Amino acid sequence: MNSRTSSHGESSSLADSRWRVLPLGPLPALARHAAAAVPQGLIGLLCLLGIAILGGLISEELLPETAAGTTIDLVGRASAGGVMILGAAGLLLWGLLDALDGPLTARALAARRREGTPATSVPYPQQWGSAQATGGGLYRVFAIVLLSGLGLCYLIVVFVVLGEPDASGAAILAGGALVLGAIAAGIPLTGTWLRGIQQRHAAPLAEHWTQAHRIVAAGREMTEEEFAPASRTLPGARAHAVGRALLSVLAAAAGIGLLGLQLMFAVAYPDAEREPGGRAGDRAELEPAAERMVDLIVLGVGIAAAVVLLCVVLVALCEIVARWQEHGALRRALADPQAGLPPLAALRSYLAGGQLPVLKLGHVVAGASAGLGFALWFVDLVAGLPDWDTYADAGPQLRAVGPLGPWIVLGALAVMALGIVLGAVLEARDRVLRDELVQRWPVGPAAPEASAD
Repeated sequence: MNSRTSSHGESSSLADSRWRVLPLGPLPALARHAAAAVPQGLIGLLCLLGIAILGGLISEELLPETAAGTTIDLVGRASAGGVMILGAAGLLLWGLLDALDGPLTARALAARRREGTPATSVPYPQQWGSAQATGGGLYRVFAIVLLSGLGLCYLIVVFVVLGEPDASGAAILAGGALVLGAIAAGIPLTGTWLRGIQQRHAAPLAEHWTQAHRIVAAGREMTEEEFAPASRTLPGARAHAVGRALLSVLAAAAGIGLLGLQLMFAVAYPDAEREPGGRAGDRAELEPAAERMVDLIVLGVGIAAAVVLLCVVLVALCEIVARWQEHGALRRALADPQAGLPPLAALRSYLAGGQLPVLKLGHVVAGASAGLGFALWFVDLVAGLPDWDTYADAGPQLRAVGPLGPWIVLGALAVMALGIVLGAVLEARDRVLRDELVQRWPVGPAAPEASAD
């Protein structure tokens, strides 16, 4: 009889299994938001590079042999170096943070298990998937690519230094070897070592929240057909529609700008090499009317670029408004016991978490600002050196702001760090609400039926 009672109790406990959004603590949230912020900062660096290239073309046509044109050209040249250096570091950091997500989530869920969280409170598929996913692959790809390129450069430096050995050359070789070794050491760190830590924490989880518990929890999920009537009244629909219209304007402006660039090169640089990466060649000597036409084309390209940037900001604002309206509708529906089903898309979006659009935009701006700060510092650093004649034309105003470069970089990184912390705090604040939502309206994060594994 005791055996039957025990069996019945176990069956009853298993039948009560449902998805829960469990508290994971600050570290997994910080690592996850940092892993999302780094690629957004890299997008900012790419935007800076595009602006620098476009600014150089415009200044060469509209501001030739002027102090403003020289400043734009030099800062643009230095920005390319900042993009490469900060971009390489950002890629490695992105891979490292991506590899940390699994071990930190598994460690947090193991702590919840030890605290007595019942097996019927099954971690939400997003949390369970993070704890079980194998990380380290992203870092390995980035590291191999960087090691291939930097290793080739290092070999060239080795031959140069061996030809004329001196103390500075030996220091360069030692520093290069240290950098390459650190990048290579990250491959086993993010692979074998972190994976071993994750597996030690994840193994007991599968014994506590068994496959049977996950299957029962997944079986409670509501279907898209149940949410079909609510999906017709999606909050934030108008903001989304405005955002889509702005994206169309953005695409049109970008297309006009690219067409203008092609036309400008066809007129002003007829000998330009047309293949990717080809050289522009010499500037053609044009008639005054043709020169005015080229100036107008370049001005139009600049206006198109400004429209693109404005549309990017407005699209982000539309996303902020839409998300605010969606979340407000979910909160009102949860507070009303008689409320109908909320829109499925809004519910899934909220349960998935993620960053606010304004934080994403802040990370993009911070990445571009970091690249700009590096460029200002670099120009000031090399302007007086004999081996950097290109930067000798830097004016006193440009050199005066050079010392602000490192502070701009630190400020940009501080803004990005603040955004990461704020995102983690907001996620922790909304965790209880997400847990209540998934208990009342159980749905998977990406599909009507979550995987049980």
